[in-house]
Amino acid sequence: MVNLATISHIWNIIVTSNTFNFIVFVLILAWIFKKINIGEIISSLQVKIIKIIEDAKKEKEEALLKLSNAKKAVENLGEEMKVIVDDAQKSAEVISNKILSEAQKQLESIESNAIKVIDAEEKMLISKLTKSTSKASVEIAKARIEKTLEETPTLHEKYINESIDELDRLIF
Repeated sequence: MVNLATISHIWNIIVTSNTFNFIVFVLILAWIFKKINIGEIISSLQVKIIKIIEDAKKEKEEALLKLSNAKKAVENLGEEMKVIVDDAQKSAEVISNKILSEAQKQLESIESNAIKVIDAEEKMLISKLTKSTSKASVEIAKARIEKTLEETPTLHEKYINESIDELDRLIF
């Protein structure tokens, strides 16, 4: 039989060697894997990876569809831009003609108003000149009459008598 010293010696060698540590480490890992249920984790990871791959494929298809739609939208861009530019030019011409027409109308209106103002000013000046001339003529006539009356006193009496007769005629 194996004696106790030999068993103790073998036990010391196992405990002090890396083999014992390795066996203990493997047993602990086996126990942890058993508790964690590695098979289930790997299976769920596979399911998640498959789902991610499928989602990526769907997103790729959607992106390709969007790219295709964008290419189709850009195909006629040159023609659409030409139409837009042509429309803008036509609009600019219409607006330009309208502005020129309105400016011409305003110019005619301003010219007409200026002629009216000038005519009114001319009439006012003529009226002022006529009034001034009439006033000057009356003053000159008055001065001549007064001078003539001073030089000829008989005319003075004759003028007074004629005025009295005229007043009498108006009253009766």
